[in-house]
Amino acid sequence: MVETLDDVTSAVETLRAQVERLEHRVAELEAHPRPAPHDRSRADEVETLRVPALPQGGLALAGRSLLVLAGAYLIRALTDAAALPAPAGVALGLLYAAFWQLLADRDGQAGRRASATLHGLAASAIAFPLIWETTVRFGLLGGPTAGAAVFVVALLGLTVSWRHHLSASAWLTTLAACATVLALLVSTHQPVTAVLTLLAIAASLEWLAFHDAWLGLRWCVAAALDGVAVLLVAIGSRPEPPQSYAGLDGSEAAAALLALPALYVTSVAARTLRRGCPVKLFEVVQGTLATALGFAGAARVLAAHGRASDLPAFLAVALGALCYAVAFAHAERRPGQGRNFYFYSTAGGLLMLGGTLELGLGAGLTLVWTGLGLAAVGLGRRFGRTTLRTHGALYLLAAAFGAGLTSAGARALAGLAPGELPRLSWAVAVGAAVAWGVLAGERAAARPASARLPRLLLALVAVLSLAEAARVALDVAFGSRLALDAGAEAVARSAVLVALALGLAWLTRRGQPELAWLVYPLVAVGAVKLLLNDVRTGRPATLVVSLGLYGSLLILLPRLLKARERSG
Repeated sequence: MVETLDDVTSAVETLRAQVERLEHRVAELEAHPRPAPHDRSRADEVETLRVPALPQGGLALAGRSLLVLAGAYLIRALTDAAALPAPAGVALGLLYAAFWQLLADRDGQAGRRASATLHGLAASAIAFPLIWETTVRFGLLGGPTAGAAVFVVALLGLTVSWRHHLSASAWLTTLAACATVLALLVSTHQPVTAVLTLLAIAASLEWLAFHDAWLGLRWCVAAALDGVAVLLVAIGSRPEPPQSYAGLDGSEAAAALLALPALYVTSVAARTLRRGCPVKLFEVVQGTLATALGFAGAARVLAAHGRASDLPAFLAVALGALCYAVAFAHAERRPGQGRNFYFYSTAGGLLMLGGTLELGLGAGLTLVWTGLGLAAVGLGRRFGRTTLRTHGALYLLAAAFGAGLTSAGARALAGLAPGELPRLSWAVAVGAAVAWGVLAGERAAARPASARLPRLLLALVAVLSLAEAARVALDVAFGSRLALDAGAEAVARSAVLVALALGLAWLTRRGQPELAWLVYPLVAVGAVKLLLNDVRTGRPATLVVSLGLYGSLLILLPRLLKARERSG
């Protein structure tokens, strides 16, 4: 048994010398040329026929890798036998792994890619399990120190792999690092440390991606990072986290979550703005997930720990405004940036919606979204931007939905019992009508086909608003009488529906072709209402009127729409 540190050093030096002699022997075998066939003796030819050729270089590399691992197990055995103190054994093991990573760099520089790859894999196979065991079994490393060690080992491996284009080494080093972080999380119950470690590794990969190296490698780290972030939000947003996570600090968790959008927004901006690269699928998916987890997750964690703050929401709104500025001031004006323009403009809209939603404005949110919608529509017409027109329509549609105006209008059209509607919802109705008028008033030559979608969305909000307004007006004018006569009420609401359908058909004929998409859905709603409401609740006198109104609608609509087709 080895009892002193000098004996340990001597054993390691002997092992290193043996490995170096084996390397020299492998190099001599690879450099020694095979004799020409005419120089061989007949006995050699017979021997060659009998013995198949063996991949001598590959076998030698595999054997050398086994010796490298044997050296690691020697250090482990010395530590288990108490010949080495545990801290010294751990330090010696990590230095041993770093030594082989440096040899991988040397072999890569010399053009021996296979040897460099195996050295790098051996170094990872030694270092990552050692970090886990040192933390979990020996308790020599705390969670943050272990996370830092994982990052340093991964960074060293990725650096060597990038310098010499060792793809297999890069993939396996990254996968091993992620697995080690997850294993440490299971054992130490420190999700903040896991998020920060994975963020550091992800930042290294994003730097490589900026240089177009291993873009696909980002997916595995991002998947692990998102999973741990979801776990952090789930645990951190509980008023009383599980006992094993009792030491979780809300501020630290929120800061770690906010680092997600900071990293990926910076990376996307660097690739798309600095280098002019088109946005990739990974950047769309991970950018969206990181932003949602970061801002929404941080807000929930802070609220659960009694530190409610609007900072994440304000950051989201500010980032949304910045995305709009990048989209219209930068991406739109540069050739070949169409995909980036739609990415940044869409991100801006979603961040503005999500950020304002998280601000907790209550009923005031309706006014904010209505104002954003009117501003976007106005700017869209002023500068001829279809994207802004569409975003304005979506803001107003979201405002109508949030205020309950869309559901109230649908119930009014179907003849169902009304619901409670806040007064601010009428601001949305007015805003949608004004916005539709702004876009519909453009000259025909200035209205591209793509502008029909925002006008259609705004018209939908306006129609639902008119249906609800008509219901309110009927209740005010004939409330008591209509309440006593279900048939008369059904006739009144059918008259409103018929008037809306004919009005839309007339506007379609007057140069608003997108409104034709709303006419036939209204006809279908009217048919269902006639069968389920008017026929069921009416009497012969009221059914005469209902059937007459609906029949007239079916006769007049084709004529109006056909006249529109002839004029078009």
